Amino acid sequence: MKIDHFLKKFIKKRDNFYKGNEYLIFIVYFGLLFILDYSGIMNLYNQNFVRRMINMYRRRDNLTYQNKLKPFCEAENKMLNEEDIKKLQSIRIPQNNDIPWFSRKNTTTHQCCDKFTENEKQIIREISEKIRQKYEEIIGKKLYYLGSNKATFYVYHGKNSQHLWHVDPQNLSEIYNVIICVKKKGGISPLQCKDIDDNVKSIYFNEGDAAIFNGGTTVHQVPPNDDDDSERTVLSIAFTSDDKLNKHEKYSNNICTYIEGGNNYYNIIKLILLIFVINWIISFISGVNNLSYKILLILLTLVLLIVKYVPLYFNTGLGSGRSSSITYNISILLIIMLITFSIKGGALFFCYFVLSDVFFLPSWVEYD
Repeated sequence: MKIDHFLKKFIKKRDNFYKGNEYLIFIVYFGLLFILDYSGIMNLYNQNFVRRMINMYRRRDNLTYQNKLKPFCEAENKMLNEEDIKKLQSIRIPQNNDIPWFSRKNTTTHQCCDKFTENEKQIIREISEKIRQKYEEIIGKKLYYLGSNKATFYVYHGKNSQHLWHVDPQNLSEIYNVIICVKKKGGISPLQCKDIDDNVKSIYFNEGDAAIFNGGTTVHQVPPNDDDDSERTVLSIAFTSDDKLNKHEKYSNNICTYIEGGNNYYNIIKLILLIFVINWIISFISGVNNLSYKILLILLTLVLLIVKYVPLYFNTGLGSGRSSSITYNISILLIIMLITFSIKGGALFFCYFVLSDVFFLPSWVEYD
């Protein structure tokens, strides 16, 4: 009863405090979220996990990455021999599908190495080293393993399996990706890449064939498949020509690593719950429900225009320096509203993070 009495008293004082001063709601909400953000307790691999989630979604937004493109994408036939492929095929891949999202569905992700046996780990180490040495010979550069060398299997199951046009999260040409076909059944989709003029190049695979490319500076996709009985299993590994990146956790891991391509249900649910709880607490303290929809709509309109046009036309030296499209940002806004179960709180949560991408120090929000 004492807690109930205290809460009623707090709510009454809070609502009286904001009466006629709705702008104070913005100050309190953004201030509390800023404290959490600045403290680092929301960080994942040295960057706020919400910021990482937004950046991952925006990797399909041409406006965000258009100035970062430096396409490189080539086919390499028979990069691995039959013996290598048999070893890789011996690694047990689970059957459960990833959680589908907007650009990717009917896939399974199996990331090295927590659920691998010791023999499977040894196979990955041997094959990875063989690939690294061959890759170095092809491009004439020294390559290093990126981060903890999380070599990853991706399986595309049957009709409509896909991973639509995107660039990888870190838009760095020093990161070199390789995809090797481990198992092919039926008519599988190719890997497609775009050159600087948006011309599409398709790379078709047989077992042992590979594609080498800069995933962070090349627009690429696995287009929807039309064969019900097809199965496409590939091994993906990332290397870097810059040894400094290997030592920087911010670049060697990303949100896709953390959720294991959508296969780690526990981590996905944990991130969603964290957003819900953080917004609920801050919304309660700041009295977000006292905010009128009229003012909220004006704020959202201004924010959507700012995050698109300020980085596009003004070099302020602040933020990530990246513009982002209104349509993609509206999608992010709606997703956050769904996660928070709150129109007003979700809107302010969205506004804080997209505005921070424009006005905070680059060292805080940049991701390349």
